[in-house]
Parts: sequence; C-alpha cells; structure tokens
Amino acid sequence: MMDRLKVAVVGAGAIGTFYGMMLEQAGADVSFVARGATLAAIRRDGLRITGKRTRTIHPLVTDDPAQIDVVDAVLVCTKTFQVAPALGDYSSSLIGPDTVVVTTQNGVATPQVVADIVGRRRTCPGVCREWVKIVEPGVVDDMGGPASIHIGMLDDMQNPIVDEIRSRFESVGVTCPPVDDITTELWFKAVNVCAQGAIGAALEATLGELLTYHRDLFVRCVREWIAVGEAHGADFSPDVLAAVFAYFESQEDHLTTSFQRDITAGRASELEAQVGALPELGDEVGVDTPLNDAFAAVLRAKAARAGH
Repeated sequence: MMDRLKVAVVGAGAIGTFYGMMLEQAGADVSFVARGATLAAIRRDGLRITGKRTRTIHPLVTDDPAQIDVVDAVLVCTKTFQVAPALGDYSSSLIGPDTVVVTTQNGVATPQVVADIVGRRRTCPGVCREWVKIVEPGVVDDMGGPASIHIGMLDDMQNPIVDEIRSRFESVGVTCPPVDDITTELWFKAVNVCAQGAIGAALEATLGELLTYHRDLFVRCVREWIAVGEAHGADFSPDVLAAVFAYFESQEDHLTTSFQRDITAGRASELEAQVGALPELGDEVGVDTPLNDAFAAVLRAKAARAGH
C-alpha cells in the first residue's frame, strides 16, 4: 500500500460523498471541491452520511482547487453535463503527470469526454453501484446496495494508482475488483441503470412497480440497450438479460434512479447522456430502439416544460 494516496473529489453530491468518504475512511487524504450551499454546509457542519452507514467528517472543502494542489487521483462526481466545464476549470490545479481521473457517471459517454480533455492514459472509467441520495446540502442518505465500484483504465492497462484505489476501497468493505474490460462494465451498468431510469421516469414508477405492473415493457426496454451495447463492442454473457433482472429482483421495491428523481422534481438531468443518447448510439450501428426513442421524446418534453 502506498504511504499516501491524495484524492480530490469534484462534486460533493451523493456519489462523491459516499465514495470520497469511504476512501477517507480507508486512510486516503481526501479533499472535496464544491460550490454554493453545499460548500457552505460542509464548512459549517461537516460532510455526513446517514442511513445504512452513519458518519461525519470535516474534510478540506473548497471552490478553489489551487488550495488542494496536484493529486494522485481525481474522482469526477458531477452530473454528466458538468464534467467538461469542471475539468476545464480545475484540471490545471489538480492534475499532474501521473494523475488518474476516475469517472463515476451513468451512461457510456463520459470517459471519452474526459479523455478528450486529459488524455486516454489518464482516464479511468468507473462504474458505481450503491443506492445513495442527497437529503440536503452536505448530507447523503446511504440506502444500501452492493457498495461497489469497478474501475479500470480506458486503455485497459494496469496502473499503480488504480491498484492502490482498489486496495483502499476493499479495506473498508467497498467491492472493487480487478477489471479486464471496462467498456463492457460501463455498458452493463447502462443496461441496468439507464434503462430503469428511462422507463421509470416516463411511467413515474418505482422499481417494484416496473417489475410487477410493467415487466413486459421493461424487458423490451432493456433488450434495446443490450442490442446497442453489443453492437458497440460490449462483450455481454449469453444470459445477460437474466442477470440484469436477477439484479433488479434483488433490490428493494421502492427504489428509483437519481435520473428519475431529477426528472420528477423538474431539475436539470442527465437526459442527453442516458436515454437521450441511445437513439443516436443505435443509429451509429444500425440498431433500432423504438421504445427508448419514445421514452426520450416524452422525457425531453417533460424537461422542456420544467425549463430545461
């Protein structure tokens, strides 16, 4: 284990708080970049997790990354539409010759966005699995789940900093195994979360309601995501559909995705990086996605009515 692992978490929302605090618990030197009400709340009260895990820390938190300086790893935990502006603002202060930049967003587009800014050799896609949500600025509810993050360099090469991050996560009970094919991992997560988010937001239904009352439609939605992923090179197992629904069945009925909650609340969302991206991704490889095309159109109209 490295004597010191220095990490900057950009975005102290649900994902950034959970995984940043777990690395801090594992002994890493973790700082957070935040703004506005979140920055003020953390400075005043600390950063808190409630629910399955309960913990409060008082980390260095700032809106000026120069106060943090160069780090070993940057965890980019903003919404997808905030990734490029955030890296544009912060990369010169945080990123050195050996820094790795870990993405955490749902969908499959963010790693390339990051690679275009910092280079492929620094880009480390991540696939997060834990049900977390913001209660209020600086407070995140850990609702449970697998408590895992799969990370791997975009070029699938080994990297000692990535190995160190894995070791730290594993030491505090966050599953972080070696990954041979991060692209397939990204698509598998998209098949799960983006599909659920699309149909859940369109129908305003919880996971349990989707499985009980809308299962046939849910299956068709997931099949379209699988078909597009396979055409883009995802190496899914033959039983991928069964595996996806086995995962859904293992989760609590009341759960919804963060994307669905943003759409329902009328907030800015990751629509164009999730279901909004699938029609074009399908067109690129000649795969029709009529159901998700419809969901994207419905949700764009809903977002427009909310002013987004």
